[in-house]
Amino acid sequence: MNLKSKVAVVTGAASGIGREIARTFGREGAKVVIADLNQAGAAAAALELGDVDSAIGVGMEVTDETKSKSPSKPRYSASPSQTLCETC
Repeated sequence: MNLKSKVAVVTGAASGIGREIARTFGREGAKVVIADLNQAGAAAAALELGDVDSAIGVGMEVTDETKSKSPSKPRYSASPSQTLCETC
């Protein structure tokens, strides 16, 4: 699978299956957004994948849009055809 020039958003990726999916997407060349309720865990998982050009960790509650924090300036940009989303 070649995911170069794709952005993968993986929720629940601070641990377990989500973390392994994030690793797989990163190995295949995607820029990975690791989203999880556990912001510290998401940041640690992102560091495992490389620098901020490879992965970022964000604290996110995907079941409540008002609790999700968006950065003022997005680090990655991609069209819908370049974006993968995985929820764990």
